[in-house]
Amino acid sequence: MSPLMHKSSIAKTVTALFSLLLLVIVAVTFYEVLARYIFKSPTLWANELALWLSAILYAAAGVYAMQLDQHLRITVLYDASPSWLKRVFDCIQLVCVLTYCLAISWFGWPSSWKALATWERFGTAWNPPIPATVKPAIVCAALIIAIYAIINFVNNMRGIDTRSPAEEKGRVD
Repeated sequence: MSPLMHKSSIAKTVTALFSLLLLVIVAVTFYEVLARYIFKSPTLWANELALWLSAILYAAAGVYAMQLDQHLRITVLYDASPSWLKRVFDCIQLVCVLTYCLAISWFGWPSSWKALATWERFGTAWNPPIPATVKPAIVCAALIIAIYAIINFVNNMRGIDTRSPAEEKGRVD
């Protein structure tokens, strides 16, 4: 990934929108606790909505972590290693990530397509289309993670550091 795309306003806007999901999850959960324990009137939808949003956020977080090239790395070992060993670690990481992501995509595709095509629902009283949206989101996220893994691998092999100095020190904007 190029450093230019790394700092683009589009990427920051998308990240900010996904981070707002955390606030929605907290608000929905807080509302459910109040409704259930204070007003003795639990909701049918709050727990499922929090689950739905959490699943989407989890998939997006994997993409975000791989976009920043901060995924699946034990930095204590990686940073202390010579450059030839870092390349070995990068190769092992690429094989593991691609194996995992391609397995998720290959074996998840039929189920996710069926869930989307039939607009599969959760099967509860509220009955939201959680499977119809989350299953395809997981497959899409896995494919995007695989693409970012390849981009990060190529950049690392070329010696291109896509992390900013703030990110190097653990402070991500």
